[in-house]
Amino acid sequence: MGSKGRVAQKMSSAVEQSPLASRLGPDTSEAVGRRLGDVAWLAALRAEAASVSGEMAMPNSRQQRPWKYFDVATVSLEEFEPGMGATGSAAAIMKSLPAAGSGVVIQENGETLVAESRVKGLVLTDFADARSSQSQAVRRHLASLIPLGRSKLTALHYAFLRGGIFVEAAANVELATPVRIVRTLVSGNQLATPHTLIVTGANSRVSVIEDYTSGDGEIVALPVVEIVPGPGSEVRYTALHRWGENTRVFSEQRTLTERDSELVGLSVVTGGRVVKSHIEASLEGRGSSSELYGLCLGKDQQHIDFYTLQDHIGADTRSDLLFKSALRGSSRSVYYGLTRVGLGARNANANQEDRNLLLSRTAKADSDPVLEILTNDVIRVSHGATAGPVDEEQLYYLQARGIERPAAEALLVRGYVNQVLDRLPDEQLRAEIEALVETQLEGTA
Repeated sequence: MGSKGRVAQKMSSAVEQSPLASRLGPDTSEAVGRRLGDVAWLAALRAEAASVSGEMAMPNSRQQRPWKYFDVATVSLEEFEPGMGATGSAAAIMKSLPAAGSGVVIQENGETLVAESRVKGLVLTDFADARSSQSQAVRRHLASLIPLGRSKLTALHYAFLRGGIFVEAAANVELATPVRIVRTLVSGNQLATPHTLIVTGANSRVSVIEDYTSGDGEIVALPVVEIVPGPGSEVRYTALHRWGENTRVFSEQRTLTERDSELVGLSVVTGGRVVKSHIEASLEGRGSSSELYGLCLGKDQQHIDFYTLQDHIGADTRSDLLFKSALRGSSRSVYYGLTRVGLGARNANANQEDRNLLLSRTAKADSDPVLEILTNDVIRVSHGATAGPVDEEQLYYLQARGIERPAAEALLVRGYVNQVLDRLPDEQLRAEIEALVETQLEGTA
């Protein structure tokens, strides 16, 4: 067992002997930092975040447009406490993973069990295990894109930060296969605060797949993802939200581009009671681009809620967005997206689309794509949204050829989601998502 595992065991024992207080205040935050062995700068960040979180109110659904459809103030955080370590080993998780990639991280309850880079020029480490030069890079970029004062939730994230992962690719590194980060939460009444920081050098090519799963217990997760692509580099980031049925998620993701850099982001939601995700791309570098894709498969009482911002700041920037949801039961999808074209964003080219398929009479979708254009020197800026049931004529056509209605509906849903999957160059990832879709469609076929 490595030093990380021994430290984690000591921490777990300490928690059993002296449980953390349920109130998420500065004393609890400080105790978490001591048990994790924070370096000085991280302890200071944690203390500031704990102080700020105590002064802030929860986001207001009546005053803040991205929170219009979900009142987070109804979520009582006092009953939760920070996750403090793994209960098992990484062996079973390793066996379930797809073919070996460029690197792998495995976490349970915020404890890093494996962090292994398999490619020269790729750093893959827990914040707590970062060597001197890596720690300096983490210090420089951590909370630079998602500041701790953004909201009470982000302040709580930094106050109880655990299991932060740093992914760094050197200049000109091209990964043939993705990095896989697996985060599993198995303990109930847990406040989880995963953080992913991706920094790439010039002209690199990196793909990161982050796979979130959780058990059936009551869990609140506050993930934060910060992506800093270097000049001319390409980052592909995929989040697989396969949470348990009693997990509520409030995530933040932001990218800040340099010249000619590219982001391709994909969010797939198949689980969780509430999954609320804010995704931003600040296109500052000239010639940079952002492509955001989403696939939401809702069922039962799920609430899936996305806010996106494609912010064109520099000249010659490009963005594309396609989010699709297929909703069963009494599930609900919410999309509020803003494409902003600033005064300096000459020759901007932007498009955003949100499409919703309602597979039951009680499913509901709210869609609000918005454009804010401050210059008339653009190539194209467009948006669109739809919501409705499966086309009855298409269903009739399939049924007339001997296909039962449930199977016909499932077939149409597959074709519907394939418009997102067709944009994935990674065949293995596409097959994995197709399998998730098939699992979700079992109740309709």
